[in-house]
Amino acid sequence: MSVAATLSPLAFAVTVHLLPPPPIPSNFTATLIDNQTVLLQHAGKINPLVIDTFTESDHNDLGFWHGPSSSLPAENGHGYVRLFPSDADQAYHTQLGPTSCFDMRSYGQMFLHLVFSGSTKFSISLNQHNKECDTGRGPFLETWDSVEAERYARGNDIYVPLNHFVIDHSRAVSFSFHGFFSRDSLTLYKVEIVPDVPSDFYVPPKLENGKLFLHCTRPNSFAFGIDDGLPHLVPDVMNILEEEKILVTFFVVGAGLRDKESNFSHVYKEMLEKGHQIAFHSDTHQKIEGLETIKAVDEEIVHNMETFQRLLGIQSRYFRPPYGTVGARTRQRLAAYIKEPYIINWSVDVEDWLWKDSNTPERQRDAFFRDVGRGGNLVVMHYLSPSTVQYFREFIRFVKSINVDIMRVDQCLEDPNGPPFDPRGSEVKERIAI
Repeated sequence: MSVAATLSPLAFAVTVHLLPPPPIPSNFTATLIDNQTVLLQHAGKINPLVIDTFTESDHNDLGFWHGPSSSLPAENGHGYVRLFPSDADQAYHTQLGPTSCFDMRSYGQMFLHLVFSGSTKFSISLNQHNKECDTGRGPFLETWDSVEAERYARGNDIYVPLNHFVIDHSRAVSFSFHGFFSRDSLTLYKVEIVPDVPSDFYVPPKLENGKLFLHCTRPNSFAFGIDDGLPHLVPDVMNILEEEKILVTFFVVGAGLRDKESNFSHVYKEMLEKGHQIAFHSDTHQKIEGLETIKAVDEEIVHNMETFQRLLGIQSRYFRPPYGTVGARTRQRLAAYIKEPYIINWSVDVEDWLWKDSNTPERQRDAFFRDVGRGGNLVVMHYLSPSTVQYFREFIRFVKSINVDIMRVDQCLEDPNGPPFDPRGSEVKERIAI
C-alpha cells in the first residue's frame, strides 16, 4: 500500500505537517444540526432514562455501581460528585446494568445529557461488553468509543448523540469519564438519556476517530504485540521467533529508532524483511491523552510517522498508545493523519513492567496464563529484561499446544490489507508497507 493511499488528508516525502483541529462554530443554533427533525421524530417514542443523579455514594439511579478508579480522588455530595483528576488514566464509571450486557438499541437516536460544572478537558466513553457478556471472560470491556467533552459542552450542559458512540449498542456496559488532560476539577450532577436537545443548542458532527481493539477477531487466532526493548536482547528475541516460525507485531517508539547507538533502525529493517509487522508507538512514549495541547498530541503522532518514513521507508495504520492510555483526542488526531487507524491495546498482559526485576519474576508466567485462561488472545509484552525473554518461548509453545494460530496483529484482526496467513509457518519475506 502506498503512503499516499494510507495517509489522510495529506501525503508526504519525509515531513508531515501538523494539521489544525476543527474549529468550534461561533453560531450555536439548532439549524446547524444535521437531520435533527428526523432524529427527534424517532426518539420521541422512547421515554428518557435517568442513569445517575449522584444521590447515593455507592450506586446510581438504576441501582447499579458507580464510582471512581482507585487513584481518582472524588468528593461525594447529595446530588453531585466532584472529581479531582491528576492523570489521564483515571476514570469515573456509571454502569447501565449489573456488569452484564445492557441493550441500548432502542435509545439509538437519542442523546446522552450531562449536567456538569468545571473542566471540559476530558473524554466521555460508552463501553461495550465482550460477546459472552461475561465478566469472567477477557477482555471484560471488549472496546469503547469516545468523544471529546469540550466539543459538546455549552454552559453547564453536554449533549452527545448516542450514535456518535460507534460500538455494538446491544452490549453496552457503562458510561465513563476519563482521559483528563487538566487538573481542574469536574463536578457531575446528572447523567441521563433524553429524546431531544434545546432548540438553540448546537450539536457538532462526529469526528472520525480510530477503532480500538483489545482482542483478535479471527477465529482461533493469537497475536503477540511486543513493545519497547533493549538492544542487547534483540538476538535472543529474533532467534526465538526464527526457531518457532511465528510472526509478531512490534510497536516502535520513534525516538528509539533515531538513537544511533541502539541500532534499532537496522534491527527493525531486518524484522520487516522477515515478515514481521512494525507499527507506531508514539514518538517519546508519553501518555498522549494527558498532554495539554493538540499540538503536543500531534507531535507525538507526526514525529513517529516521519521517523518511520525516513528510517524504515514505511508507514502504518496501527498504533499502540503508550501505557494503553487512550481517549477521544488521541483517536481523533490519529484519524486526522491516518485513514481508518487501528488502535491496539490488549487482553493479555504479561505484567513484565511489574515483575521483571522483582524477586518473583515468575509472576509474569502467572499473568500470561491467567489472561489466556480468561479468553485473552492479544498480548502486550516488552523485551526489557532477560526474565521476560526467558518466558517468551514458553508462552509461544503453550499457545501452539492448545492448537491456536499465532500471527501478526493485522492478520488476527482480519485486515484485508495485511498479508495472508500461512498456518504452516509464514514464509513471507517481502517488506509490506502498511
